[in-house]
Amino acid sequence: MNTPEEDIRWICTVCGWIYDEDEGDPDSGLAPGTRFEDIPDDWYCPLCGVTKADFMPLHEYAAQRAAQASAPRPRAVRGGVGGPDSVVIVGAGVAGWTVAEQLRARDPDRPITLISNDEAAAYTKPGLSMAISQGRAPADLIEQSGPTKAADLDITLQPNTSVLTLNTDDKRLLTTRGPVHYGDLVLALGARQRFRAFDGDAANRITRLNHLAAYQRLRQRLDGESRHLTIIGAGLIGVELAEDLTAGGHRVTLLDLGERMLDRLAPAPLGDELAAQLAAKGVDFRPGTSLSRVDHADGRLKVTLTNGGENRTDEVISAMGLVPNIDLAQRAGLVTNRGILASAQTMQTSDPHVYAIGDCAEINGNSYFFIEPIRRMAETAAAALSGEERPFEHRPAAIRVKTPSLPIMLCPPDRKLADLGRWTPQTVEESQRNDFLSRGRLAGYALAGTAVAEHESLYRRVTGRAS
Repeated sequence: MNTPEEDIRWICTVCGWIYDEDEGDPDSGLAPGTRFEDIPDDWYCPLCGVTKADFMPLHEYAAQRAAQASAPRPRAVRGGVGGPDSVVIVGAGVAGWTVAEQLRARDPDRPITLISNDEAAAYTKPGLSMAISQGRAPADLIEQSGPTKAADLDITLQPNTSVLTLNTDDKRLLTTRGPVHYGDLVLALGARQRFRAFDGDAANRITRLNHLAAYQRLRQRLDGESRHLTIIGAGLIGVELAEDLTAGGHRVTLLDLGERMLDRLAPAPLGDELAAQLAAKGVDFRPGTSLSRVDHADGRLKVTLTNGGENRTDEVISAMGLVPNIDLAQRAGLVTNRGILASAQTMQTSDPHVYAIGDCAEINGNSYFFIEPIRRMAETAAAALSGEERPFEHRPAAIRVKTPSLPIMLCPPDRKLADLGRWTPQTVEESQRNDFLSRGRLAGYALAGTAVAEHESLYRRVTGRAS
């Protein structure tokens, strides 16, 4: 292990991405050899979008993990579950754990209960689409076990528990382990893979890769030899998985009903160039085509395509986009649209004692599926629960596509501007820059190759913060 004087690697404590000073981060404009202390404060983690304040020296992080691994395993539940004065959080993703952290930092005494339908391990989902190429096993993605994190925060954890109903009049949840009362409730329900019912006797073999347990099952089936995988959807997750699996020695067929990759996020030239780069790595992209049915066939799977073609494959992965989990809120009578409607001032829903944050929330017509805005939602909710004010600020999405074959940075225009402008290519050497112009104003951009270094300056222009 390197000493503090020798260690030139820093790890993001949120997602596990490592900054190596020798390598820098050229995609963000940091040349090899850039010391961590010299990185501008507005630089962000390329994987999850948090700032450099969330990084720590790798040797210190490793020492902390080693100490946690040797510590006695704490009880899953450290006190009473819920109660009339407690804050109950439903969901143990980034949103749920972050609001627990933020609330505990503001109020060391208030009872907090976190309910999760799984083991509640702390990890970040973006890491799922790049773990194979990084040589990381599923266990390596876990930053902290649920019981350990709960003990650190001095909160009650109720793992492996599903919430069946929410009664806002009685301020009560009915769970698979019985009723839970709350003073205030935070819904951090996340989102699920868009569901489409496919035909065929092996339709239940389709993997919807939206949580660690599904990823662990997939890795168990993949480890040991090269496989062929069929991915449905060539959006953000689909192209990242295609690149990652190919780098891991597997063969990939990528299906999409659209004409090109990243069709809803990026202009045509960028999608075409990405397809060419991935084709060179062996990805078989089938535009205008999707899955019709999937059947068992001699120990493998036979997929029938919408164009009538047939393929043999070993695994089918759905990457058709996310849908906010709003069923519980709908049944409880909370106001919903695509997501659970929440106030930008406080993250409160139509019930003042119920808050919604993360993938399941909708604020002024917008949904946010990335870590950076989700953390800010959690801060807003924790502040409101503590009697403070920290309104959530809408910011255009900044999306770094994890495709090493072609570095890409996207800032898509807001939906309300999508039909009021057009993509305009700019001349750059051996790379791509496409500006989305609306009424003469820069409202978004799509960068590829070395042009991703322009992201910071362009983002300041889009947000009106240019110096």
